[in-house]
Amino acid sequence: MKDLHYFAGYFITKMKRIFTILPLCLLLFSCTSQSQEEVHFKFNGLSFVGNPKPVGEESFSKVTDINANAITLMPFAYGNSNKGSLTYENLDWQWWGESPEGVESCIQQAKQKDLKVIVKPQIWFNSGTFTGHHRCETDADWKSFEEDYTRFIMIYAELSAKYDLPAFCIGTELCTFAETRPEYWKGLIQEIRSVYKGKLTYAANWDSYTRVPFWGELDYVGIDAYFPLSEAKSPVKEDLIEAWDPICGQLEAFSNRIGIQVIFMEWGYRSTDYCAKTPWETGEGNAVNLNSQAQAIAAVFEGVWHKPWFAGGFIWKWFPNGSRGGSDDNRFTPQNKPAEKVISKYFEQFK
Repeated sequence: MKDLHYFAGYFITKMKRIFTILPLCLLLFSCTSQSQEEVHFKFNGLSFVGNPKPVGEESFSKVTDINANAITLMPFAYGNSNKGSLTYENLDWQWWGESPEGVESCIQQAKQKDLKVIVKPQIWFNSGTFTGHHRCETDADWKSFEEDYTRFIMIYAELSAKYDLPAFCIGTELCTFAETRPEYWKGLIQEIRSVYKGKLTYAANWDSYTRVPFWGELDYVGIDAYFPLSEAKSPVKEDLIEAWDPICGQLEAFSNRIGIQVIFMEWGYRSTDYCAKTPWETGEGNAVNLNSQAQAIAAVFEGVWHKPWFAGGFIWKWFPNGSRGGSDDNRFTPQNKPAEKVISKYFEQFK
């Protein structure tokens, strides 16, 4: 009987320990599962171009028709390169879709379609001067520019908070500004986080992402991914996938070192000959080549999209007016081209 009491007590003690530890184990399992779900989610996204005039439900139906699950919206501020000021509010001449009013309306309509939205503010300098070269001449000019930039960014950080958007992009291709004014950016990030609790990223140019000094303060390594891949006139998918291999190796190593996933805040190819040679170029040159664009886009999906360090991306670019693109168009949009069907197929596959 004494032995029976001993074993009964031993059994009860063990069971108490199990039931004490079990809730903790379940909690840890739940957290791990949530983390894995976030890791495996892909932004199957489109860069939704701001329209001159208001758009309605049909424009967002066309986004979901292609199996996209996310869009970026791109409001603009305007300035003169190397000067210390920006203009960004109450502009009678600004396109509706690039203004606070238009962005908010588009957020509302996109959410009705269960689309995830990332606001990606941008700057337009001197009729298209590359933003990455912007450098103020004096410290006073820098501070004035930074004050304007902060006010501009906070409009959209607060809008992102208001609608509980999943992520917010704090800047786009501001290479010199990002690299030479790191303390400003760290302060800006703190100010954004005081109002917005979602994930943060920054859209670095493809050739400068390793030099951004504040990735450790953010949640995604954002890249505008116009990596040169091939000098062929009409490159084939298999060769382009091979060209992505070393780039993916570099991106994976960088992602592992920083400890956050990579997201392509912009990516895409014009429907031209030599589309993968200098993909960032936006001019009229080179003949229309619809197949070349389709092959290059398919190569990204097959060579990059499945990688665990990769969180997806946003194709440049998608017009609310569905009549854009077409067989005679040599621009970036995949609309009304073979590339549109390619995108729809892979977005469906990576749901």
